[in-house]
Amino acid sequence: MTSPVVGSVSECLIKPLGQADESNNICYLTPWDIAMLSMHYIQKGLLFKKPATLVDHHDFIKNLLEKLKHSLSLTLFHFYPLAGRLVTHKTEDPPSYVVFVDCNKSDGARFIYATLDMTISDVLSPVDVPPIVHSFFDHHKAVNHFFSQHHLLCTGNENI
Repeated sequence: MTSPVVGSVSECLIKPLGQADESNNICYLTPWDIAMLSMHYIQKGLLFKKPATLVDHHDFIKNLLEKLKHSLSLTLFHFYPLAGRLVTHKTEDPPSYVVFVDCNKSDGARFIYATLDMTISDVLSPVDVPPIVHSFFDHHKAVNHFFSQHHLLCTGNENI
């Protein structure tokens, strides 16, 4: 028996619906946020069960995807940093690195539509998480930061 494979159908970037005044601001990271840069991404997903009686599978999926995209766009309006991009700014005098979320120069949040030939029960029933679940996320095993290993987050001589 072959192992199931997650099939990527499409992906796009979703921007916030409109622009909140606060979204023009830079969101500086807290010390906790900075500490989390060396951790793996916290990723969450939603599993949807297809209705048992579908007249037109294609139209159902198309309508569902449009509603999900619209919902994400509304959510990003209220939680605009989720669509932002991490930026590192380095200064020489005094020597420092500043990490922040730039909400203005973002292409948006990635929305991926993928399929899998498994049932929700196949995913949720086992005691241990099936290895295929890791394939649901595009940042599996990625670390949050994009610094090279020799960079330190510091201001002057003090580590943050």
